Amino acid sequence: MNLDKLFKIQAELDNRIVEKKGLQGQDLLDKKILALQVELGELAQNWRGFKFWSEDQEPRGQAEYLEYRCTCEGGNRWVNKNPLLEEYVDCLHFILSIGNDLILYKYEYVELVDFTNDIIAQFNAVFRLIGNWKKEQLLMNNRFYFEVVNEFLCLGKMLGFTWEQIETAYLEKNKINHERQENKY
Repeated sequence: MNLDKLFKIQAELDNRIVEKKGLQGQDLLDKKILALQVELGELAQNWRGFKFWSEDQEPRGQAEYLEYRCTCEGGNRWVNKNPLLEEYVDCLHFILSIGNDLILYKYEYVELVDFTNDIIAQFNAVFRLIGNWKKEQLLMNNRFYFEVVNEFLCLGKMLGFTWEQIETAYLEKNKINHERQENKY
């Protein structure tokens, strides 16, 4: 899986946000790690498979549906919506952003290594790895970062997403994120 293109696209968005928000010179790594944890929680919430107490454990968005959305250009359009995939790519945005902060975008290829067939175990593995990230470790050894990348990409595979779906959804959300910057989000 080649992530080089997405690292570069994410860097453009990150640079735009830093410039627009006046964040030059600020260390945002801890905030990005927390944001990633929050987004991962939202992904789990939309997956719903852990809710043993609920009758409704069906994932939100396994099948896409159309939603009428306003665009920042002032018009409206129909877009495919898959809440589960959208939350997944929200996580991916922060994973790529953290990689850019660590100057790890030079790694173009990630080989998926499956460790489990259990989605709950996979979610927990990603949560655990991110929760154990320490800034000093990340800055000194990129292995810790790429463990999360691998586990996260395996999670996407287990959730049934293809790389093409992930990339298309990422590019769409990136466009929305740029539009949001134009509208004082």
